Amino acid sequence: MDVHQILLRIKTDFDRTIATAQFNGNTYTNGNEAKQAVIRSQKIINLIHELVKNDFVNCGVPPHMIFPPIEKSNPEIKIKGFLKSKNQDVTIIPKASNVVLSGTDSIENEKILSVNIRSQLSSLAKNIDTLYERTFAEALNLHLSYPRQCLGEVYLIPTHEYDDKAMLQNQIAYKSVSKIERYIEMFQAINNRRDTDKDGYKYERVCLLIADFRQTSPKLYESIEELKNDGLVAQDSTATMENLTFNNFANDLISVYKDRFGQNSIS
Repeated sequence: MDVHQILLRIKTDFDRTIATAQFNGNTYTNGNEAKQAVIRSQKIINLIHELVKNDFVNCGVPPHMIFPPIEKSNPEIKIKGFLKSKNQDVTIIPKASNVVLSGTDSIENEKILSVNIRSQLSSLAKNIDTLYERTFAEALNLHLSYPRQCLGEVYLIPTHEYDDKAMLQNQIAYKSVSKIERYIEMFQAINNRRDTDKDGYKYERVCLLIADFRQTSPKLYESIEELKNDGLVAQDSTATMENLTFNNFANDLISVYKDRFGQNSIS
């Protein structure tokens, strides 16, 4: 499935869960509780995991280098950083010997290409500062220990948040437009790290998936012009989506990786 099909699948599953207050054979008190259950299950986010994995394969990464394997949710590789150890959502491990280093602080961890993946379809405005601080800190945690490590981040956000209060009545409703321009600027500020001697808080590549789930088929925004045309950011906005979309996400990460570790490091 491509990114548009994934977004449609996410909307279909999310909306059905809220409207029926049911998930995985269980019935909940209301749509909000059912929504929490589907989020805890990782079913929604795992769709994006598979999208990223397949994008790497399409860019020439051998499937056996990808963890968890295609269509699997484990094993996740744990990397010990400066402050803490954390399981990584999707990793590329060029050498099988690196797998056994999971959870250690071996310098060989710098050769693990890691991508973490998140989504926030409701309560975005309320939680964005905390979520952003966490995203910021996780890159720093690894780059302080492994300055040459290549890190990617994929974040799915809606143009209009799902309304949690409506979910209590098993209804699908949306809040007013999110602060899209602010979110773009925030994620650009931690994007495109190229100098391994500084900017440890940045990612080598960030992908911000901005989608309008009010549409029958969610609309994915891939340029600031599209956002301006639909009135989602100001006409005089200086924000840019350059190098922040899903286009070339995997390819950009692989390119940086090969620059650091050799052209034959992933093949």
